[in-house]
Amino acid sequence: MALSFDKVSKIITVLSPDTEITIQNLLNSIREWEDELTSMDMKIIASCAGKEPLGGGVLVGLTLTLLDNWRLAFEARSGPTYIQCSVTGGNIVGTHANGAIYPTSFTQILVTASSSATLQEQSAIEYGSFNGGVTYSETSPYSGTSFPVGTPQAPVNNPYDAKLIAEERGFFTGFIIGNMNIPTDLEISGFSFIGSGKDRTIIDVPSLAVIEDCTYTDAHVTGYLDGENTIIDCLLDNLYYIKGYIEGCVLSPGVITLGGNDTAHFLDCFSGVPGTGTPTIDMAGSGQALAMRNYNGGIKIINKTGTESVSIDLNSGQVKLDLTTVTDGVIVVRGVGKVIEATSGEFLPTGYYGSLFLLNEAIHNDSIAEAVLDAVA
Repeated sequence: MALSFDKVSKIITVLSPDTEITIQNLLNSIREWEDELTSMDMKIIASCAGKEPLGGGVLVGLTLTLLDNWRLAFEARSGPTYIQCSVTGGNIVGTHANGAIYPTSFTQILVTASSSATLQEQSAIEYGSFNGGVTYSETSPYSGTSFPVGTPQAPVNNPYDAKLIAEERGFFTGFIIGNMNIPTDLEISGFSFIGSGKDRTIIDVPSLAVIEDCTYTDAHVTGYLDGENTIIDCLLDNLYYIKGYIEGCVLSPGVITLGGNDTAHFLDCFSGVPGTGTPTIDMAGSGQALAMRNYNGGIKIINKTGTESVSIDLNSGQVKLDLTTVTDGVIVVRGVGKVIEATSGEFLPTGYYGSLFLLNEAIHNDSIAEAVLDAVA
């Protein structure tokens, strides 16, 4: 069985001489096409629900929903005889105004639908169509909480209804299409925000919103996070961050300000600033510790007056210390790179700088030269 996918007309065609396709085979082919590199810029084509057990070895039939106005066709025949084609093994529905089937010349398409009289089955089908979370798009025309609002075919357009749908359905994940500005009066805890890409989704969290114990993935995150949050594979820009974990993220030229009297963890992160520009971490005076592991690129540390420790392990990079505002505690730097004073660019060896103690174990030309001189002396 061979299929063709037309991105422009949004038509999936079963090529001749095939005259039959099952819902399962159609779904498998769609997922394979979506995984191709040339298709990754497209929205999801279909959602599918079904195969829930009803007992006694009986399973609910599949219901496939073609999204974003996609339709299914069988390749046109030359005639004059009509060829009967069929879609079997479940139900197929679509979001196009004319339905899921696109008519072609000299074909007659029979859809063998299956139905059930149980409300329990309908609930399961609805649940499965969400794909495990609520889909949000601020440009969507859909609001409210009635099905199918919040599914990929009908993204909800405001955070209030999105939260209500998640609570009603038992979801803890939100799929963000485009940008999301979280309202100041919204409280969210234990939720996962999944963006559409660091360059396509900006999640802006205002200072008055209460956002705790949440996870952010594949987005550009800015604003104020209240605590125990995890950020994975994101771009960070002008962020006020109270303890938690930042993993595999790109740090922009903006400032990340720490808070909350606890340790902030940066794991496998790197600078996204080319040339001499440097991301900045504001230690917010006292109370906050910092642990950066396997960091790549430049990083600048400012405003540290407390005794808490800072530990930076460089894979390759440079640490700039603003000694006019970094005045106390212990800073340990290891790995491959160098440590310099932020304003003068002067190399900083291990030692005391006022009340600040710097343990510079980074490997760099200046540090090697100093070690050689010390050995000779």
